[in-house]
Amino acid sequence: MYEDRIYQLELKVNILNKQVKEIRDSLPTIHKTWIRPCELGNLIGVSARQISRYREQGVFKKDSYRYVGIRYEYHNVKALADFENKK
Repeated sequence: MYEDRIYQLELKVNILNKQVKEIRDSLPTIHKTWIRPCELGNLIGVSARQISRYREQGVFKKDSYRYVGIRYEYHNVKALADFENKK
């Protein structure tokens, strides 16, 4: 009986962890100035790889992204504006 209760509690904790992750992932990233390619992709509906392709094709201006360490980050306002101007 005691083991069943522990098992039920573990299941509930796992469910809560998944719900917290979903909530955290759904929070808007617009409040951050610099966002990752996957976050920008989620905002405009494309993959992170497509964001890289757009950067390589010159869709995003130089001041719309920056290289940090081993990855690129995109300015949340400027990159969105550049993407909108692409169309």
